[in-house]
Amino acid sequence: MQSKTQNIPQLRFPEFEGEWIKTKISRVANKITDGTHDTPKPIPNGIPYLTAIHVKNGCIDFDNCYYLTKEEHNKIYNRCNPENGDLLMVNIGAGTANAALVNVDFEFSLKNVALIKPNNTIIESKFFSQIQRKNSARLRHQISTGGAQPFLSLKEIGKLKLCIPTLVCEQQKIANFLTSVDKRINLLSKKRDLLQAYKNGIMQKVFSQELRFKDENGNPYPDWEEKRLEDILFNYRLGGNYKNSEVISQYPLIKMGNLGRGKINLNKLEYIPESESIDEIDRIKSGDLFFNTRNTLELVGKVAIWREELPVAYYNSNLMYMKFMNNHFMNYLLNSHSGIKGLRRLATGTTSVAAIYTKDLLKLKLMIPKKDNEQQKIANFLSAIDNKIEQVEKQIEKSQQFKKGLLQQMFV
Repeated sequence: MQSKTQNIPQLRFPEFEGEWIKTKISRVANKITDGTHDTPKPIPNGIPYLTAIHVKNGCIDFDNCYYLTKEEHNKIYNRCNPENGDLLMVNIGAGTANAALVNVDFEFSLKNVALIKPNNTIIESKFFSQIQRKNSARLRHQISTGGAQPFLSLKEIGKLKLCIPTLVCEQQKIANFLTSVDKRINLLSKKRDLLQAYKNGIMQKVFSQELRFKDENGNPYPDWEEKRLEDILFNYRLGGNYKNSEVISQYPLIKMGNLGRGKINLNKLEYIPESESIDEIDRIKSGDLFFNTRNTLELVGKVAIWREELPVAYYNSNLMYMKFMNNHFMNYLLNSHSGIKGLRRLATGTTSVAAIYTKDLLKLKLMIPKKDNEQQKIANFLSAIDNKIEQVEKQIEKSQQFKKGLLQQMFV
């Protein structure tokens, strides 16, 4: 006879025992409502006003929120009054099911966001936030079938199932432990953002020549000179026109969507089929620099360098391979404020489909150091900052994976 599955987590604090109970949000909440369905006109300053885009990754983004007049705010707040300890949940659009705990004491208004007021005699607020954040990805996947915009009605939110400890003190202990992990992730994220802001500031000063390096004898380098791209470009070519799909093969393909600003990401990686004829000249080597010839008007002209993110990879015809005296320096220059501004001036097309043609790209004017070793010094200095950012990003990823493992084991 098959034994009944027990509602007991794999990982548990030793002082607690017994099964968790199955319930649903409507049974642990005193109130479930949502913000306005209208579109009030924002003002430059006033009372904070949040929409779905301001609730993500377990956080509420007040830094980039909108503002309403006191009159408009009161119309919404009289029905939907978020308070410290309440839970917000996006209930329409791409971010549906994203949840975050309210941890401020000032008033604000909501649109396209549900408000859940927990009954703290049954469920602890921070625990509620953690368990709902854990469930958000699965829930979003369930409701994102078909072409319709994801949506959760208040009635559907009330029916969402939970499995929770009967003792609020156990909930509190779980929540406090997971919150400490969140704090570490947030501190690391702030450190990364500060390093990135520092790098951006340094790049602005370096490429405007406000900050200059000196040679090995302590003497200033000569003034920079204006050059056309065609004068400093040794070689360039487009990749092959390959079929590709998500079916994994031994031939990963780097496409325009994989180019970031300065570095290559492997999100949504696609592959060339095994049956396809491949030109080995399209195999990417360490230090190869690539230019995105086609994309949206905002993203066309991205430049990134290959840092051996994969043992083997190839590139396609939407990417242009470029060879300079110092690819690392050019990667930073073309991703500087002046570099991006210059490239965007060359883009032609519509907002959704744009291109930078080779004949125009070759005419791009840039200020370049006369001495090769000044280029190398700049590249080395900025690479050192990038290495620090990368180390912090690895710590963030490691902490996130640690928390993911905890969530799988500490909840039923």
